Amino acid sequence: MLTSTNIRIPPAPGGPRLTGIINAIVEDLIRGKHVAVHTEALKAYGALAVPGLLLHLHTTDAVRRSIAFYGLQNCWSPAARGPVAELLKESDPLTRHMAALVYAKHEGLTALAKVCEPLLDDPRPPLAGFAFERVEAEGPDLARMLRFMRKPGMWDYTWKYLPRYYDPALTAPALKMLGGASLDAGLAAAVALIHQHKRSATIREGLAQLLAHFAAEIREISAEYLMWHGAPPEAAALSAALEHEVDPYAKAAMQAALAAIARREETVPEASTLGTKYLSCSVILPATQGQPLLERYCSALEMLGPSASPADWKGAFELYRTAEPFEPHWAYKGDDPPQEFVATREARLKLQARFFAIPAPAFGSSAADQERLLDGYTGEFGAEPAAAFMPPLDAYLDPTRESYGKEMEKEAEGFGGMVHVADDVGWFRDHRTVVALGNGLVRQARCAQSWGCMVVIEHKLPDGEFFCSLYAHLSPFVCVVPGELVRKGQKIGSIGRSFTWENGGYIAHLHCGIHKGPFWQTHQPGAPLDVRYEGKFYTGKVVSADLNHALVDVHTPSGAKLVRRSGSWICGYVSKECWEQKRHGWVDPQKFLKEHEHG
Repeated sequence: MLTSTNIRIPPAPGGPRLTGIINAIVEDLIRGKHVAVHTEALKAYGALAVPGLLLHLHTTDAVRRSIAFYGLQNCWSPAARGPVAELLKESDPLTRHMAALVYAKHEGLTALAKVCEPLLDDPRPPLAGFAFERVEAEGPDLARMLRFMRKPGMWDYTWKYLPRYYDPALTAPALKMLGGASLDAGLAAAVALIHQHKRSATIREGLAQLLAHFAAEIREISAEYLMWHGAPPEAAALSAALEHEVDPYAKAAMQAALAAIARREETVPEASTLGTKYLSCSVILPATQGQPLLERYCSALEMLGPSASPADWKGAFELYRTAEPFEPHWAYKGDDPPQEFVATREARLKLQARFFAIPAPAFGSSAADQERLLDGYTGEFGAEPAAAFMPPLDAYLDPTRESYGKEMEKEAEGFGGMVHVADDVGWFRDHRTVVALGNGLVRQARCAQSWGCMVVIEHKLPDGEFFCSLYAHLSPFVCVVPGELVRKGQKIGSIGRSFTWENGGYIAHLHCGIHKGPFWQTHQPGAPLDVRYEGKFYTGKVVSADLNHALVDVHTPSGAKLVRRSGSWICGYVSKECWEQKRHGWVDPQKFLKEHEHG
């Protein structure tokens, strides 16, 4: 019954009668009446309700149009594709946004990008930029990025995606962006220079000069660049800047950069010349053109054997630098990428670790190394008590953020219906400094599917209680190693780049979690435990467990199964049942920091 109209809804109406009912529903929703009832009605009618809702889309009444969009979120048919896609061309940004949300929900992000492609040529910059963002989010294209980067008016739309591009053709516009754009765009340009491997003396000197910039975030990202590419001349600039630095995150970044420069000088032959122009006669490259990408990376790794000469290092670096124009797009949707793709990304990360003297390689060189990285450091805890704390990222605290405890929509790919047990923060802040929130012992530093690079630190409070902090979706330049004692505010890494394998394929952000108890915990037999089996999550019962593995009995549609999973408590999501029963051990990071701010 529609109370406001006194119209009774028949079980299966049709024709004009149904249009009248949809009109009545829209009128009620405009007035905020019976929202839950009408929402369920629209879901029940499904495609039958679409023609009536479409009548309310093309109107100058913004409220009526928004209600029509709301209705189309709950029901859909092919007849809605054209009218909704047409509204993507509207000058009103809110209309475009709502149209994009509805279209993507029912047709998918790839289909949305496809219908936006013609809008890339629209003469209106906001509309062309809107289309660029949706198309670029589905996959990189060098020609498209070059075209838009050559237009300074489009930088506000390109900067979020620029850091995943390696091709040197983008260096000139990136340098212009660095010197004449918004703060966000300028920071993204500095990150892009890192991965385009532009480290001439002139560029290094220019980034070193930014260590004196009035904006702390500029100083921080300049130090990040120097952590990757700095040489002894920049070490002096970093030391001088440290004497006056008051921002804790910029200071941590500068200290990490100094340590990286010192390591490279010790371990990388002629480190200061890698990535700069040198005589081709001094570099003999293997004939790798036309080879699969994995073979090219493996050739570069072979060149860095125990007897590698400086020319071998330069040749391997040239293979690495020129292998790809951009990082291939990968997004985690609950399934596994092809094995060759994974092996290729791992090989590139191994090369990065060698060239830039990264202390904690993302992937070990042997099966034994892999197992060690996965299991974690087993030595005794010997860190100073964590008596004081700080946020792991600048501008971290935000009481309005609700990522901890957020229940994912059932339709969400990969983690549908699960509850998020950490803080997601720092969106699109590629390569921003992440620090240890308190004194502790690094138990784990590794890279894993969907997590990207990850660090886990064990801490002990002054009262003797243990807890662990987890930092995920980091860049491959992890600054600490398992077994290392760290202090509060020490840089452990940086946020990884958007859409890259190193970051789990997500938009750049930090996933920060806090878990009660020590790092080593064993699941008890009979205890309920969440398990992923054939792409879906189940809650089963532990049959047996040790520190590293657990055998879990789960009931699937195909019958009971014994599933072997990691014995670790580390996870990003738990089942709703686990969350409601409070048996997961995770705590709200913001609440924890607030409670201990005077500790």
